[in-house]
Amino acid sequence: MGYIVASADDAGGLGPEELQGGQIRRYGVPARLNPEERFEHWRTWYGTAVDTPMRLEKVDSPVRRNFNPTASTLCGPGFSIVELVNEPVAGYWNRDSCSCDIRLVHFKASSAEFNFSGRSEVISPGTVRFLDLSSGGGFTAPAGLATVQLNIDRSLLGLDEKSVKRLQRMTDVRENPMVRGLLLPWLSDWQRTGIERAVHRLGPVARSMMVALISSLLEEPAAGDLKPARLAAIKKFIHRNYRNQDLDVDAVVAYSFLSRRALYYLFEDEYLPVKGYIRMLRTLEALDLLTDPNSRRRSLAGMAEASGFKTLQAMRRAVKECTGSSLRDVQENPEALRSRAHELRKLIGT
Repeated sequence: MGYIVASADDAGGLGPEELQGGQIRRYGVPARLNPEERFEHWRTWYGTAVDTPMRLEKVDSPVRRNFNPTASTLCGPGFSIVELVNEPVAGYWNRDSCSCDIRLVHFKASSAEFNFSGRSEVISPGTVRFLDLSSGGGFTAPAGLATVQLNIDRSLLGLDEKSVKRLQRMTDVRENPMVRGLLLPWLSDWQRTGIERAVHRLGPVARSMMVALISSLLEEPAAGDLKPARLAAIKKFIHRNYRNQDLDVDAVVAYSFLSRRALYYLFEDEYLPVKGYIRMLRTLEALDLLTDPNSRRRSLAGMAEASGFKTLQAMRRAVKECTGSSLRDVQENPEALRSRAHELRKLIGT
């Protein structure tokens, strides 16, 4: 979701699926590099860290000596905040039909020219708007273009495509009372409030603010029955994170903005409850590894860890309960177990 920020010595950074939240991450190009190398470092970071991959191109040649873009981000359950200060650059992105975030952006300083599906717009300082990255486009940013952005998974807000398009056509919502009185002060001061110490409690707050704003802008109730959308979003979250041993029911509760009881209700008509769903995905991953032709080159403990199990014994029990076979049986008769894995995937809808 949004931008994930690397350290000054690392162009990678955390992946968007990571459960680790609560820390403000900062990016700056390493001072030891020459200007051309600084641009390449930033381009590499930007291309790997933005949810909708972007290609950056120089607009100044040569790159100026004091080239120093910066960024900060905070990732919480179901949302992220990003603050970015650009250097002169042209950026391009391709159509992303899988884009799932609502992105509310405050353009704090400097004008920038954007291109949305062939339509050019100049966005002036102070503008607050929803940014559409689901269609192809690009931008030209001057030095000092500063933005701060709140990203929330739109499926958790119960928004249909028509509502999303209506929001994205609004070119400036800064005068909305919710924006002026609540969101802008919060986004202006987020790095100075100690927000990272309470990030896992802020998910419902961020969602509530966005729900209230969207309801105000659209002049209609924000959502009807959210159950299908929430279930799909939660399953997607679990799929992204089941290999992480820290994923448990509490982590899903924190992501989904639901109580534990409401989460269990959401899964009541599913083949498995939420805890069983996580365990089944880990078991299927273990079966894939165990039936791989090269499985005997890997240790069983390593395969358990790679599947998200905390112990080898936990993997043994899960495989035995789902297939009736031991780990040795799985490795000695892989074709039969691949068929069983296929049946299990059909049962849980993957």
